[in-house]
Amino acid sequence: MDKPLEQRRRAAGFTLLEALVVMALVGVLLALAAPAISGLRQRHQLQAQAEGFFDSLVLARSEALRRQQRVTVCARATAADCDALGQWQQGWLVFVDGNDNGRRDPDEALLEVHAAVPQAMRLSVSSTLAAYFSYSAEGRSMAANGAFMAGTWRFCQPLTDAGWEVVSNALGKPRVQKTSASSCR
Repeated sequence: MDKPLEQRRRAAGFTLLEALVVMALVGVLLALAAPAISGLRQRHQLQAQAEGFFDSLVLARSEALRRQQRVTVCARATAADCDALGQWQQGWLVFVDGNDNGRRDPDEALLEVHAAVPQAMRLSVSSTLAAYFSYSAEGRSMAANGAFMAGTWRFCQPLTDAGWEVVSNALGKPRVQKTSASSCR
């Protein structure tokens, strides 16, 4: 026997009350998940900045080998000039350092411009690094005076349990690694 038309319609859908209860539950679950998602996004952004700097060092090293001349990564003052004070927070430049002075001159090729790191993030640099980091034609890190260069760039964010650092050894080989919150202070 067939059911009356009215019974079939009622059994096929949701009532307004049922839909509202489901929407309220979804809202509560999203409200609980939002802080965790925000923290996850901040951690990924921090890691992305560190990996971006690592990529810049790899680019500089490979271009120095390919071009057979010095390539430098420097703290950025403007879109085309290095910052003599070493304010890496403002971003960085990668350029061909034709005269080996560690500063970008107008006639030197600019290979990459990286924007400033977000204001909520801190970028600190080890004291052995000044305002630049150079690779010689042999792919070794080398200062303008011929001394080797090594250093650490730490990417940290307040109220997080860890940060990321880019470490370059005496040969100039960079690596990215996670660091503890205590090293970010």
